[in-house]
Amino acid sequence: MSKCFLTTVLLLAAISISTFYFLNSQNLLHSLKTYQYSKFYEQIVKNQQNLDNLIKKTMDEAEIKGKSLIPAFIDFDREYAIAPYYNLSICRIKKSMSTLMSGISCVLYDTDDFFKNNRSILEVWSRRYCADKNEYRRLNEVKWTMGAAHHTFSKIVVIRNPISRFISFFSNKCIFEAKKYPLRKQCYNCRGNITCFLINQYNRFLIHSSGKSLLKPSYEDRHAAPLSWNCEFRKHFNDYKIAKLSADPEKRHDGIDQLLEYFRESNVPNDTLSYIRKAALEGETKHATFDSAAHDKVQDQIDKDPVIRDYLRRIYLLDFLIFKFDHTILK
Repeated sequence: MSKCFLTTVLLLAAISISTFYFLNSQNLLHSLKTYQYSKFYEQIVKNQQNLDNLIKKTMDEAEIKGKSLIPAFIDFDREYAIAPYYNLSICRIKKSMSTLMSGISCVLYDTDDFFKNNRSILEVWSRRYCADKNEYRRLNEVKWTMGAAHHTFSKIVVIRNPISRFISFFSNKCIFEAKKYPLRKQCYNCRGNITCFLINQYNRFLIHSSGKSLLKPSYEDRHAAPLSWNCEFRKHFNDYKIAKLSADPEKRHDGIDQLLEYFRESNVPNDTLSYIRKAALEGETKHATFDSAAHDKVQDQIDKDPVIRDYLRRIYLLDFLIFKFDHTILK
């Protein structure tokens, strides 16, 4: 009887001690996680404050010189393509490989259907397979569509060097398309004159960023807008996973590998990742301009004309600072 009683007491004591240590270990783990999150959040806030201070200082210095910079983080344009199965949302920025990203998001949206219909991630924009299937204009719409994952889905964006992006835009929209559709008077009817276009575009961006603009965003506005004017970066900049891609397939490896790593974190299968990598590195979209004569001509004018560089600096310098691109070309 006494032996049984002693055994029971020891067992209860062991349970009590185990429970005590378990609860304390859980409390310690919770405290550690809370501390880690707190430090992580503090670092985000600190980074944002440093960025805000850098932007303000840069804008103030430009103002003193009488060369006002276009402000950053205006909520101007946004396009999202989603892959709910992988809890992914991809923001597409015009002239930042947006056609390629449309194709990639379509593969991830319904892989079996995409391959069954023999589609390609390099298809021209107007014939993209997932048009209106997985596309949204606001992150609130994306959250609603994501359902249970609306708090945890990954936000991914692909960007490119602002000057490279401008050259691609100007070559495609202000030279090729302007010649093909002369009645549109595209690019403010500047007929391929970069200085003419930049002066017009700079003044329009000043109006759009004033907070009092009655201007309706134009075709040119949306394609030439600073990177930071996209993707609702003003509210969600720190939420994004950012990949930097070159338009030239020969220089695209690092950016593609970074993008695929983001997809891998969302459990996209290796065979799908391999397909995306192969197609993205070996092909190009039909309106790619990086190896065209027009592209080279625009690049040459930027290199030689300080007035052109001055206006590019006014429009895109903050993009270079925010997204950490080398802005030597603008000096």
